[in-house]
Amino acid sequence: MSSKASEEIALVAALQEDSVTAFDALYRMYFSAVYANILHLVKDETAAQDIVQEVFIRLWEKRKLLHAGQPAGNWLFVVSYNRALNHLRSSLRQRLKIAEIAPDTAEMPEDEWQVTSIQLDMLERAIEQLPPQRKKVFLLCKMQGKTYAEAASELQISHYTVKEHITKASRFIREYVRLQPEWRALVAAFPLFAKIFEQ
Repeated sequence: MSSKASEEIALVAALQEDSVTAFDALYRMYFSAVYANILHLVKDETAAQDIVQEVFIRLWEKRKLLHAGQPAGNWLFVVSYNRALNHLRSSLRQRLKIAEIAPDTAEMPEDEWQVTSIQLDMLERAIEQLPPQRKKVFLLCKMQGKTYAEAASELQISHYTVKEHITKASRFIREYVRLQPEWRALVAAFPLFAKIFEQ
């Protein structure tokens, strides 16, 4: 395990013990990557800024429920996508003026944390199935917000190789997740969840 990963796991443990300092450190570590992921999906800077603040508020509120011994990046990745998709759903409903006729089941479930946990478990299982080098590239670029050039430099591989790893990893994760029974149930109930791995 790298020193960075060990440091982050220690920060998560401290966060679970209500450390504001640990929260601030995780905020600085992940803000840029989380914001970029949200902006890529919603295409609206103001909305992305609001959503990223909601995500980190949620991180503090749910700190006791984080996976012990795991970095916070995966959790932030899933929650940020869920929040972004909520925004897209609300915008779509407003534009089409369907709020009056849409069934209540179109809304997020009350137990949002249960849904997030299912997605997080699927994502982590999928990432664990990746070849070691591809996993490193995916985590650097998608979870830590590194550019392809930064990942290439850190791993001493070419920019093209990084791009290929990301493409193949994303394709594998999409297919892996879509084959899981839990995912099929979520998509049946909440179709916009299918967008999570389209990027």
